[in-house]
Amino acid sequence: MALEGQHVVVTGAAQGIGECTARRLAERGCRLYLTDIQAEKVAGVATDLGAAHGPVDITEPERARAMINDAIVQLGHIDSLVNIAGIDGPDDDALEETEEHWRRIIDADLSGPWWVTRAVLPHMIERGRGRIVITSSITGVMGFSDFAPSYHAAKAGLIGLTNGLSARFEADGILINAIVPGYIGTGRPMSQTEIYTYNSQHALGMGGPQPVADAVCYLLDDSGNWISGTVMNVTGGLLRGQ
Repeated sequence: MALEGQHVVVTGAAQGIGECTARRLAERGCRLYLTDIQAEKVAGVATDLGAAHGPVDITEPERARAMINDAIVQLGHIDSLVNIAGIDGPDDDALEETEEHWRRIIDADLSGPWWVTRAVLPHMIERGRGRIVITSSITGVMGFSDFAPSYHAAKAGLIGLTNGLSARFEADGILINAIVPGYIGTGRPMSQTEIYTYNSQHALGMGGPQPVADAVCYLLDDSGNWISGTVMNVTGGLLRGQ
């Protein structure tokens, strides 16, 4: 399943990892459908890349289904889905997290990727092939005292989702994997002092979104033909042994 010529849907493509991934896939010859809740921003990225596009709120199952249906109409079919859309988990002490904040994070960062994935699966099953990449976080496999419990739970849940779905749909020709990015410098705001301290303590520093985009390409290309249910560590050495 060569990457060049694939029809790929990228969620969260208005900025950050999603935009970088979209640009990398376009360079590799993919035909893209870009989507984000930030309609104007994603339209700008899509126009720049000559890609199809449409807005979506991934927390709403019906809107997720409508977006996938629109992508099928505009692309003709979908070979691969890259789930990047979500919201950052700000600093939040465990005892101070509100019910509203918990539900907001879980809806956007766990349920949302599932609604989009659920919407595309029947199409891929019918075609007998497909690739799905789910973007988790290092907080899904490591604990950090200054991240909200909901963010840890959501990102760990995406790994569980990847494990279960990959086992279920391999026989249908669908390969589902997760990527665990570390600190790349495009998410939660960091001061220059925090960035300097991190880079001085970690030899590879913050890699930016490009390594994550390259990992997506690896999983969608022929190089990913025998990879299913993996959790790819793209953390610049912050996470070891996995």
